[in-house]
Amino acid sequence: MSKIYIGVLMLFISCSCFAQRYAQYNTGSLFDSFENPSQAAFIPDSSRQFAFNLIPNFNANTYLQGNAQYTLKSRLFLGKYDNSAFTIGEGKYNNMMANVNVYVGMLRMFTSMSGKQEVGLSYQIKGNGRGHVTDETIALFNGIGKFAQSPVYDDLFNNNAFYEAFHQFSVNYREKVTRNFAVGVKLSLLSGIGYNNLNITQSELIVPPGQIDMASLRLRGTFQSTYVLGQFQRRDLLPLFRSPGAAISMGATFAPNGFIIQGNVKDLGFIRWGSNATTYRVNGVAQLTDLGGTQREKNVQDALTKLLESNPRQGAFVKPIVGRAELSVAKKFQIGDGVTYMPTAILAKQIYGYGTGAALVNNVQFKGGFSTALSGILNEDSQFDLGLQLMYKSPNFEVFVGSEQLGKSLNLYSASNENENAVTKTMSHSGGNIYFGFSFKFGRLLERWKNDSYYFDGSEQGPLGRAWKRWNNN
Repeated sequence: MSKIYIGVLMLFISCSCFAQRYAQYNTGSLFDSFENPSQAAFIPDSSRQFAFNLIPNFNANTYLQGNAQYTLKSRLFLGKYDNSAFTIGEGKYNNMMANVNVYVGMLRMFTSMSGKQEVGLSYQIKGNGRGHVTDETIALFNGIGKFAQSPVYDDLFNNNAFYEAFHQFSVNYREKVTRNFAVGVKLSLLSGIGYNNLNITQSELIVPPGQIDMASLRLRGTFQSTYVLGQFQRRDLLPLFRSPGAAISMGATFAPNGFIIQGNVKDLGFIRWGSNATTYRVNGVAQLTDLGGTQREKNVQDALTKLLESNPRQGAFVKPIVGRAELSVAKKFQIGDGVTYMPTAILAKQIYGYGTGAALVNNVQFKGGFSTALSGILNEDSQFDLGLQLMYKSPNFEVFVGSEQLGKSLNLYSASNENENAVTKTMSHSGGNIYFGFSFKFGRLLERWKNDSYYFDGSEQGPLGRAWKRWNNN
């Protein structure tokens, strides 16, 4: 598949910003402590002082809903188009999503027994986006054979899409303010990698009578990008801060009467896209030719590239990054000897963009540190997924692997092996998700009992805890 075709598809790919969003809640892993700032990563009298990930912890997610499932899976994995599922002339949309979140490095330190203070540093690479694309847009890459009902098609190519990728360098602080209340904050410095934003508001396809290999496509709208389609430079992958930004995440955990209530606001921030940032005022006609030949895909992509990247106006622009708000409620139950069951109900909402999600995570921990979590997830397009996580966690070592789209991931894996039955299988949506994490702790043991004259009664507090106490005494 050519570079520009991949580029156009990436424009239509959007991030399910809730990817790998649920299963790590209340696990106390190093990953959990950076994603949810008020979450503790250390256990006094059991853990060692420093936590570190030796290898990157990552999450990758894809999502595709609509008639394009069969067509794009067939094109990607079988090398051929099949537009039989498309409904030309109705303007039906497909929701395409993709997400990546890689923690390249995480280092966290338990700094004080007073208030159980923790400080962390992290470096991650993230990609977020969202978008909608019509059946007709994808069908056009395979020629105009499906466009035989009418010589003119109005507003059937009105698409909107968005994608961003950036480096994120963060410092994290967490403190247990009182016995049942903890807060955390994550401050981030961002360096943009790439940005695309397409919004087509008017469109028209004209097919001359009797023609099967030529047409005219008129588009009107805007296209913003930090690089020329198909010409992304490797140096743009480096964190050189040509497009700087900042973000903040905040969280609080309250534990009344055996319940664990946690609220988070994540990645509230912006990036000033300045390196090669260009805004294109799209308003013109692309002449599509040789649509019946073997080069029809390339001919369409070349014409679209020329049209989208016309009327350029270079200049920096500031855009918010995708953020989200989450609220969870959990309760722990002891079942038998050495078995703990913790259900966690979670609601999530994007701050910048659309989408509301929900999940119920059923975490069962067994004696010896092994645990499993089965998740029921309702995503922002009202589609249901089942997730499964396997985890081993001791006070000083942890490793986990899982998927929040278990069935869809197995289907996508099978399709990637050119299994035509997997490609043609009818599903509410296609997709895949896999995540993996590993970390360990080192340093001195966190011992509370310093000597015989010292008695820990839970009243030790950090700076936030002391400020809280003074405020309540006034």
